[in-house]
Amino acid sequence: MKRIFFISAILALAFTFTANVFAQKPKASWHGLFYIYNFFSKNTDFDKNTPDGNSYMYIHGDIQYNVDFGKGVSVYTMIGAWGQHGINPYWGTDLQGNPDPDVRILQGYLTVSHIFDTPFSIRMGKERLLYGDGTVFFDGGEDGALQAKIMYNKGPLDVDVFYSRLAQSHGIAYVGAATYNGYDVSKSDLYPGNINLMTVYGTYHAMNKKLNISGYGVIRPQNINKNQTSRPIWLGARVAAAPVSGLDLTGEYTLLRGKNDAASAKNYKGYALVGMADYTPSNSPLSFGGAYVAFSGDKTTTKDDNELYESATNGPFTFGFYKDWPGFGPAHVMTTAYGFAGLDPGNLTMTNLNVLNAHAKFTAGPLAVRLDFYNYSRNWVPTNGHAAMGNEIAGLVTYNYRKTITFGFTGGLWMPGDYWKKDQSLGNNAGNALGGYFYFAKEF
Repeated sequence: MKRIFFISAILALAFTFTANVFAQKPKASWHGLFYIYNFFSKNTDFDKNTPDGNSYMYIHGDIQYNVDFGKGVSVYTMIGAWGQHGINPYWGTDLQGNPDPDVRILQGYLTVSHIFDTPFSIRMGKERLLYGDGTVFFDGGEDGALQAKIMYNKGPLDVDVFYSRLAQSHGIAYVGAATYNGYDVSKSDLYPGNINLMTVYGTYHAMNKKLNISGYGVIRPQNINKNQTSRPIWLGARVAAAPVSGLDLTGEYTLLRGKNDAASAKNYKGYALVGMADYTPSNSPLSFGGAYVAFSGDKTTTKDDNELYESATNGPFTFGFYKDWPGFGPAHVMTTAYGFAGLDPGNLTMTNLNVLNAHAKFTAGPLAVRLDFYNYSRNWVPTNGHAAMGNEIAGLVTYNYRKTITFGFTGGLWMPGDYWKKDQSLGNNAGNALGGYFYFAKEF
């Protein structure tokens, strides 16, 4: 009932404040985004005896328009498509019978800003979902998530309170099903229920936004059956600071608590820790930095607890988007599902993970070159297990052509450690993994 009241209140406010402004002449603006990534990978299972490897083209194209009706009321829509392209132009499908992605509404929402000249605004519709680096939630950067949101913005304080529908269960196709073509209660809209998020995320800006302190709480309820509901909870804090010129520091700590799904009936007891630092000396073409990231792993020695950390959306960890794509090194990214580095329990190389990173970057006009070193290890290791997953050496080259468009290339070589050689029994068959991509992107 609380969720229904919350959404109903936002809808009532929106309709009240839009009724008297649509008669005005709206102001419309539009722009778009187009990018192409050509991914490649080889031996990402680390087994030299399997000749795995491929390349594929990933394309995103969208048109965006914003219509301002005045008095703080606006509507934003993004229409486009994204994903792997590669159909045969004659067959209309690829070799597995799949078509290219279809165009749809990627984002679309109504905003009513500063209601009655107060610090409060409301928004509802389908919107991108990203706070920080995606430690808690990130939708992936393509499609948004359905949301109803109240925003408070005054002085140094910003607070977002929102309800998100991460995944719909049944819905319109089941309306009236139990009483259509005869009476059959087995056709009713039953469990499992929708996956939802209820979130409070606040940020305090200090020192002219050189210090930003955030705190948040997130609940992800899902009805499993009449008597059981999965309710993981995320509680955390994030600090982003630039204490001196050229220095950027980021720290975040998140606790995962609450009850696991009914199948395992365990308690969540995970955590995530993120620390990053970057420094660019004044008037220097060189910059450098480092990072430590930890995502807790499930201890098989505890029966009632699940310590494995996952994000609320199971979406990508961005690591600052340094290579214009989420995730750690490019070879590491190509070992994760769909190459998206999701904090998803199914991602063997993304969860139960510790990452050490060191990097340096050289910039000369339109050309930039960055080198990265990564050390990957398991966060929790069973008795007689091995933590070392190996090291990756990666490079990134970008070039801004006549201040118009940026072209980039990144590639990485992941050398396997004892986790692959001993725990996965590859031994001398363990080989290096290779991954990366060419890309360009252009907003207009």
